[in-house]
Amino acid sequence: MYGSKADNLIKLRDASFNVPAFEIIEFDEEYDEKRFESHSGSVAVRSCCNLEDGADQSFAGQFSTYLNVKPDEISGKITACRNSVNTDSVIAYMDKYGIKPEELKMCVIVQDMVDADKAGVIFTSNPQGLLNESVIACAKGLGEGVVSGSSDTTTYYYHQTDKLYYYEGKEDLLSNDEIEELIKVSSEIKNVLGEYLDIEFAFSNGKLYILQARPITTLKGTDPLILDNSNIVESYPGLSLPLTVSFVHMVYSGVFRGVSRRVLKNEKELNKHTDVFNNMVGDANGRMYYKISNWYTVLKFLPFNKKIIPVWQEMLGVKNKSVSNKEVRLNPCVRFMTYVNSFYELVSVPRHMKALEREFIRVNDHFYNTYDPDMDLKDLIALYDEVREKLLSIWDVTLLNDMYAFIYTGLVKSRLRKKCGRDDAYINKYISGISDIESMKPVKALIELAYKKDELSDEEYDKCRLEYIRLYGDRNLEELKLERRTFRSTPSLLDERIAEYRKDPERLKKMYSDINRNEQVRIKSDPLTRFLGKRCAVGIAGREKSRLNRSRIYGIVRLIFDTMGERFAKSGLIEKPGDIYYLTVEEAFSMADTPKDMKSVVTDRKDAYSIYKRLPAYTRLIFEDKEFDKRHTSVNSYKKKNAENVLQGVPCSGSIAEGEALVISSPDDAHDVKDKILVTKMTDPGWVFLLATAKGVISEKGSLLSHTAIISRELNIPSVVGVEKLTDTIKTGDMIRMDGGSGRIEIIGRAL
Repeated sequence: MYGSKADNLIKLRDASFNVPAFEIIEFDEEYDEKRFESHSGSVAVRSCCNLEDGADQSFAGQFSTYLNVKPDEISGKITACRNSVNTDSVIAYMDKYGIKPEELKMCVIVQDMVDADKAGVIFTSNPQGLLNESVIACAKGLGEGVVSGSSDTTTYYYHQTDKLYYYEGKEDLLSNDEIEELIKVSSEIKNVLGEYLDIEFAFSNGKLYILQARPITTLKGTDPLILDNSNIVESYPGLSLPLTVSFVHMVYSGVFRGVSRRVLKNEKELNKHTDVFNNMVGDANGRMYYKISNWYTVLKFLPFNKKIIPVWQEMLGVKNKSVSNKEVRLNPCVRFMTYVNSFYELVSVPRHMKALEREFIRVNDHFYNTYDPDMDLKDLIALYDEVREKLLSIWDVTLLNDMYAFIYTGLVKSRLRKKCGRDDAYINKYISGISDIESMKPVKALIELAYKKDELSDEEYDKCRLEYIRLYGDRNLEELKLERRTFRSTPSLLDERIAEYRKDPERLKKMYSDINRNEQVRIKSDPLTRFLGKRCAVGIAGREKSRLNRSRIYGIVRLIFDTMGERFAKSGLIEKPGDIYYLTVEEAFSMADTPKDMKSVVTDRKDAYSIYKRLPAYTRLIFEDKEFDKRHTSVNSYKKKNAENVLQGVPCSGSIAEGEALVISSPDDAHDVKDKILVTKMTDPGWVFLLATAKGVISEKGSLLSHTAIISRELNIPSVVGVEKLTDTIKTGDMIRMDGGSGRIEIIGRAL
């Protein structure tokens, strides 16, 4: 009626928000100074145009506002606000958008000033286009410097999904309670005024006042881009450098296009979704995410997708189960054939996985027989292309195998629960009846090498050590990050692991005895359950074998770029060999063709990553349009503390363990793990070497089919995954009791 500023203040006042008293002077209303004699203190005189903050024109910064206006000055400031419609900038703005002068009506708001200790603005979504992040800009005093930029401002970034925040600025101005109050009140205001708001606030003597609110006209939220780190964080925990990021983009694009081709078998339909296949993963602030909406698009190609999607969500540990309502429209003939094709491909998964294993062995052997550290860079790139083309063209079957494993695991769980009345502990024990899976071979071989070292001559030991590196040298912590060192790239890491195993001869002897016992859990079940269980076992075994081979592929790629890095460093194009990982695949390959000094590029990216390292690791990012990286000069992160003593997660491996917690945030923390209960945000396949000597493992991320869950069952150590607030609650040195059968975790003693 008056304009959005005044209209919103009325709505907020009527909804009982703490809004300072105000009155509205209508655009054609006569007034005199006597009217304002009742104001004993200072007021704010704010312009309120009827066309301001509109969906098409915002008039941002065009009209006048005056603070700390004394009663005898109010009339003059009202006149000044009304006259601000006649400035050159406003006239130019109206000309630009074709607005006639008579269309503008200027009301004025006269509002009591708050004697603020600190004040500022909260954006309910980051105006840059990050929808699930609130931004709070705050300064001491009245806060006018926040808008004008004339005072030192501290900016807080609050992630709505994970309820974490950090700040940028010289001084921490807001307490945790004040931050939480602002977030709570702004969320309530959204219910009154809409989703995307710019809200001015002030604190005075600890009390929060809402001064005004307006829409953020640049945000729509109609078709957001959602990044989610469910499952992918197991492969790429923490930060991944640009070379890894660019390689992962290429791999996922090729693999998902391939699996969709198997389901559709229709190139015309396939080409309609090229943009989807090219954007299966995203990255922000140096971290990898699934572009989850595109995953749902691909899953919707499948028949019975409404049944399959929940199974997929559970197996991958997806917390937010919401799915876009956008349908994937296929013509009836193509849709019918997806049923036929999907059924054929699923029943053919075991056969195709065996064919993939044969081809992988052939390509892997060919690479190491051909590779020479002195070969021409162009020949090295050609070898890379050959490996990529031969393996990527068939690697998509591993995704179908994942679905095969997910479906049969879901069917087994459902049958054991509904038909047999079994609990999670029984189900986990049943699933753990899989023996001799491929991913156990590296740790078994390592235990054997450590145990038999004294029986071997130096020559025999060196021979066994080299053979181990040949077979399993690419498996290590964070093995799918190309920049990470493995047993193959840095053999001393293998020596350190063997030495760690040998510190406790009695424990090593027991581990050696356990891995050679060859016991298999057998649980009686009916024929249908045994049939489903067998298929489940085939899928899980194939999944673990492909993961081990995947680490070997990354080992090939790592060796290629290590070689290129050595050459570029010698040529002075980069400072040191490892700097190649701050380049993309395309940049590195182009340098082989046209040498270019990239030292400044590397320096800039190292600076950016130093900031990314300090940012919280968010689980989900919702962007208005395209993803973007944060740009800050400094970051001060808050570490949330949770006072709870009991937590609950997904039980994955039975038995109870008590012991000292060791919180592992990065591979650098992974020392002295013997007889500790390992606590982490996420794990990756290389953790198998840590779990062999640990008492148990607990993770914030993961699912029943995560690698660590499977390996812990094989090693017969308790594991619990999907534990919310885990690393906010448990600290290194805490004494904890965990139950791998029920998923219950209890802190029985706090570290001093």
